[in-house]
Amino acid sequence: MTKIQPERISLQVRNILLVAFLICSGVSQGSAQSRDSVPPVDIVEVIIKKFKIDLKGKKREDRKVYFSLFPTQGGVPSGGRALVTSFNAAFYLGDKSNTRISSIYFIPYISFTGKYGFFVRPNIWLSKNTWYFTGDYRILNYPQNTWGVEGGPNSEIQTVIDNDYFRFYQTAVKRVGTNWGLGVGYMLDHHYNISEETSGEFEGHLKPYSTKSSTTSSGLVFPLVYDSRLSQINPQNGSLLLFNYRFNSPAFGSDREWHSLYIDSRKYFPFSKYRQNLIALRGYYWTVLSGQAPYLDLPSIGWDLALIASGRGIQQSRYRSNALLYFESEYRFDITANGLLGGVVFSNVTSASVYGTQDFQSWHPAIGTGLRVKFNKYSRTNVLMDIAFSKGYTGLYLNIGEAF
Repeated sequence: MTKIQPERISLQVRNILLVAFLICSGVSQGSAQSRDSVPPVDIVEVIIKKFKIDLKGKKREDRKVYFSLFPTQGGVPSGGRALVTSFNAAFYLGDKSNTRISSIYFIPYISFTGKYGFFVRPNIWLSKNTWYFTGDYRILNYPQNTWGVEGGPNSEIQTVIDNDYFRFYQTAVKRVGTNWGLGVGYMLDHHYNISEETSGEFEGHLKPYSTKSSTTSSGLVFPLVYDSRLSQINPQNGSLLLFNYRFNSPAFGSDREWHSLYIDSRKYFPFSKYRQNLIALRGYYWTVLSGQAPYLDLPSIGWDLALIASGRGIQQSRYRSNALLYFESEYRFDITANGLLGGVVFSNVTSASVYGTQDFQSWHPAIGTGLRVKFNKYSRTNVLMDIAFSKGYTGLYLNIGEAF
């Protein structure tokens, strides 16, 4: 098992110690009482009381937009350390009684070696949930480790592919029932300035970037959605079932025609009305149905459509093929009665098919645990602090929101 080097987590540790200090200031407000008799507390409230901040008579619950911000440090494969800030704005575009909460995530980063990236993830519910709009926009200078495809002759050999990446995903879903929705969208993946750190590790069609410095996948997507969750930021109950059929075609600017299917399911089982005490389950299946997808657009762990990518404890891009299966379970619980501090334990397993088939021969598990700090009790936004392990790899994760 690899060890996390001290310099890799220095900023994370400082952030955790700061959060721990603020937690200690607020834990005593209800840790010895039952949750139903203790008002919920978040870290913003603790800061306001600790530093005696004057809000000039404005009530936080009356605000139209709830903000959350958390600076941290991450890593870019072959690109050194990076300064990352996760920013979340949550708001309602209709009456709270009949409209789900919307959110926009901004995640910029810059590394100490000049690598950069900018993520924007809007999830917008119109009044009475009549329409739902979701997007994923990315501009990245992003070197990534890669090991070829599962079952390939070089699947254990690691190399680094450097590339600039532009992603534009946008879908619009119309509600057609209480929780069902049907929509249409557009997806663009453009990789350019592609180069490999070391040559000769991969051969032929498994590495289309060997003869091209750019690849483009562009086409329409048709989502069918069942979503009974009241909140996507921190679901407490309900379920999600998403079918995404993607059709890439030269008519839309794609290098080649290829089709894919992405199926994502999630279910939440609460055990308490007053405390966070629930089990969350997730699984997805992602496959290329026909045609030849560019190597960097093949299904790969850590590149799924979730807000926070799957595979905690498994290095991003470690498993890649024409088809990918993934399962995850997580137990979430409150540690303090006021909900300020919580915890999770989780496990996941992934399998990439033998390339060119639907044969899933190898399964790769990971386990982990973590802390949750309630950043904003009105949007139920948490600060996520997790550590996870798999064979030969240890990952530390700091973010805003829940893993799924």
